[in-house]
Amino acid sequence: MTAEVWRYERAIPTTDATGRPTRVVVGLVEQGNRLSAALRVDDGKAALVPLETGGELLKALRETLESWWRLDGHRDLTPEPRASR
Repeated sequence: MTAEVWRYERAIPTTDATGRPTRVVVGLVEQGNRLSAALRVDDGKAALVPLETGGELLKALRETLESWWRLDGHRDLTPEPRASR
């Protein structure tokens, strides 16, 4: 996309797969006289999130987080090292 103007940005700090700090940015992109929901990682390309697919994106994210929690995520809450078995 070219010449997009971001409005109502919100940056969510996180890390990339190598552990380096990164940001997921969500907001509205102004294109001409219209606004579109969008997201990007750091200063990368913006990806528009049309209303039709926004629900699918949220569903996929929720399902991924639920799978992660069941497989390993609950362990992140324990500050002490896990006992070896």
